[in-house]
Parts: sequence; structure tokens; C-alpha cells
Amino acid sequence: MIAVRVRTIGLLKSLIRQGEVDFELPEDSTVQDVLDAMAQTYGPQVAVHFVETEDRSAHPPLRVTVNGRDIAVLGDRQTVLSDGDDILVLTPIAGG
Repeated sequence: MIAVRVRTIGLLKSLIRQGEVDFELPEDSTVQDVLDAMAQTYGPQVAVHFVETEDRSAHPPLRVTVNGRDIAVLGDRQTVLSDGDDILVLTPIAGG
């Protein structure tokens, strides 16, 4: 098993009512696995933000970093996690 810390800000933080949560996952778990665990733990109001859709207007794209590096430059949602990884999950903030 590996232990990872997931941090959230903005909308996701308000939905799960905490800024940090620790998960224990099997070895070789991916970013998608931790998103699935969060969806299962916190329900549909959180899960809806993790769904990848063709229509990007449905929900803003999710931003995820692992140890400060955007998963877009790693392995995207198939990025394999290691024990002690720090994951930041957020929805983009817009406004003016």
C-alpha cells in the first residue's frame, strides 16, 4: 500500500469541507485511482467534476499536480503514484 496526500482549494475544498485528505491505495495506483477514491468517498457532487467529457463547457477542465508537476507533462491521469506523493486537485477559477 502507498499513502498519498490530496490537497484541494476553491470549489472542491468547499464540497469536501477540508483542504487535505490522506488516502491509502494499492501499489501502482494512478491519479485516476485517487480521483475514483475521492468520488466514491465524497459522492456525486464531487464525482461530477472528475468526469472527462468531450464538451469542455459542461465543467471546467480539472487541474491536477503531483509533487508540484502538472499531470499533463507526466502521464496525465495514468500517472503512477508513489508513497508520500502530494497531489493538488482543483477546478480552474475564473472571473474578472
